[in-house]
Amino acid sequence: MGFLAQYDQITHADPVQRATAQSRLLVGWLRAKQRELLDELREHRPVFINPVFVMVMRATDVIDVLSKHETYTVHLNSLIMDPSVGPYMLARDETPLNWHEKSVMRTVLRQDDLPRVRALVAEVVADEIAAANGTLDVVPQVGRRVPLRIVQRIFGFTAPDADLLRWSFATQHAMFRNLEGNQAVVKACIAAGEEMRHWLWPFVTERLGYPHMTGDDAVGRLLRLSANPDMQMSPERVVSNVCGLLVGAIETTSQAIVQAIAELLARPAVLAEAIEAAQEPDPSRFDGYVFEALRFNPITGLQLRYIARDGVIGTGTPYATPVKAGQRLAACTGAAMFDPDLFPDPTAFKPDRPRAAYFHMGFGHHECLGKHVGLVAIPEAIRQLLRVPGLAAAPPPAGVIDFAGGPFPAHFHVTWPTTRPA
Repeated sequence: MGFLAQYDQITHADPVQRATAQSRLLVGWLRAKQRELLDELREHRPVFINPVFVMVMRATDVIDVLSKHETYTVHLNSLIMDPSVGPYMLARDETPLNWHEKSVMRTVLRQDDLPRVRALVAEVVADEIAAANGTLDVVPQVGRRVPLRIVQRIFGFTAPDADLLRWSFATQHAMFRNLEGNQAVVKACIAAGEEMRHWLWPFVTERLGYPHMTGDDAVGRLLRLSANPDMQMSPERVVSNVCGLLVGAIETTSQAIVQAIAELLARPAVLAEAIEAAQEPDPSRFDGYVFEALRFNPITGLQLRYIARDGVIGTGTPYATPVKAGQRLAACTGAAMFDPDLFPDPTAFKPDRPRAAYFHMGFGHHECLGKHVGLVAIPEAIRQLLRVPGLAAAPPPAGVIDFAGGPFPAHFHVTWPTTRPA
């Protein structure tokens, strides 16, 4: 039985019981059968109003919603972000704080760092492969290790590994994946933010005192710019933005690496092509295989917003739907990436699709600030793994992604032969 058939059968007379049952069913499908759910809704209920949020499914409507940041805002993010990392741009739309700090952070995350990023990723993965003996758990050894080293060596946030991993998991979970509103998850996020800021204060203060020693990393550039009268930022704002470098980096990058390589390993014909492309000196053809694999298993299929004013979604279509201020909204990018109006022949795996069509890094005013770093680091990590002769997913259950009951992959094992046939 499909989702809508089950959903429509929920007919409790008590509205609270009905809403609770509908919410549980929806969240359960989002966790376990998201692709099936989004495909069904895109086809049959392109704008689906339910007790959790208004879900927008088709590509034109998703683009419309994500382009109207004054109507569909992110300001509810402040309820979790501000107590954790302080007032932050990702919880503001077109405000002075957002415009100023986003411009500064784009300046410090320079695209001419990308060759260093790619080289660092290759180094990290090569070290992990060399230390392994024909088996490797991709999540801790590559998925998380790669962005961890980027945060430390490229961004310049040099806290210990265990602290960075704990802070990243807790903040990313509460800020972007806590669909049920679990208060224990929120408390863990706030505690992680407080720990992070406590660690950062002496770190930032010391580096501010020696501007000539701040180094050529993102934090060093941020500290120098913060002292410039034209770009001035208080130490409090510097700390919040350094926190932000971590929040969006580790778990999302890890999930992308793990899910994309799992998707490629499950497609033998595509895998053979990708392995061939991975041998080429120019990585651009190979990168397309990773971006297309992520379309089939994206980092997230939802971009959450808050409806600030009454409006209509799908204007001029047979499914035009009025929405009310005060509702939460999910722009379902995972559904939009299978809309044939944007992705012709959507069920076919085509690694040469236009890169700009994907929603992997968001869209519009709140597109991922570290987009260009991710678009290099994620495919390069997978490219290095696929250069290992005979790499394959381990036999189940080790070779199936294990989420360990959480929102992010926890384990996924690959193997390869350690001796070559005579």
